[in-house]
Amino acid sequence: MRYLVGGLVPFVFVTHSAIAAMACDRACLIETATMLAAGGDAGGARITENGDVVEAGATWGAGASDIVVHNAYADADRGQVMVVGTGTGADGAPAIFGLRAKVEDGAATEMEWMVTRDGEASLFPREIPLATDAQFDEVVPEGRRATPERMVELANTYFDGIEMTDGSALPVAEDCNRVENGIQMTHSERFPDMHCNSLGLFAYIPRVEQRRFPIIDEERGVVVAIVMFQIPEADIERTRNGETTVRHYDPRSLYLFEAFKVADDQVQQIEATMRDLEFEKVIDWSGE
Repeated sequence: MRYLVGGLVPFVFVTHSAIAAMACDRACLIETATMLAAGGDAGGARITENGDVVEAGATWGAGASDIVVHNAYADADRGQVMVVGTGTGADGAPAIFGLRAKVEDGAATEMEWMVTRDGEASLFPREIPLATDAQFDEVVPEGRRATPERMVELANTYFDGIEMTDGSALPVAEDCNRVENGIQMTHSERFPDMHCNSLGLFAYIPRVEQRRFPIIDEERGVVVAIVMFQIPEADIERTRNGETTVRHYDPRSLYLFEAFKVADDQVQQIEATMRDLEFEKVIDWSGE
């Protein structure tokens, strides 16, 4: 079988057997995941989509078209890779997707899909495809790198700050931005004074659970987290610019694939791909 893949990976025809025969380094991992996202042969992989177990032929990617990957992250030591991108489903609806895969001997053994259509999260871009954020692919000079343990610590400090509505313990670069489903939420027209550690707006998220860190790329300063924000039903009072408002939140879980760029012991950039799920949803990848 042959696949036509695009996005971050140059358009090229390649066979599944050819990939399986080579040692799967970072480039191989990303190419494999990109092909899987475009409907490539999943073999005997265990697959979930938005937290539910599905068969290979029943995934969103199996019937999707116009697949464009805008960012990719990989950990060759653990055989873990994630691609995030956009495409059009078999139903004709545009969607944002994330796909985490575990690759062994050139073939996927795990595939974890997140697929978000308009209305399935609080944010959805006006236009797709989305722009690539090149800094996630840039190598960090050795003197500016953090250890893997420190990168995970910084990501956990971010999530702890959300739970406490206080991001003061998180060191961030002045020009750090947080992008959620392709929409910049910091230093924006709506939130010009918001920084990556401005976490006071998240009072409606008391719990950040099921934290996993499948990808740690020390060379590029990238750590990828998969988490669940648990959002109970609540009326939250907020004061902004001297005006107090009350907003009602319906109960839900927010499933996130969140990538952090780290250099100089600071978070430099955050990219989140996310989707609403039913409240208290549990994603069963405990063995990953």
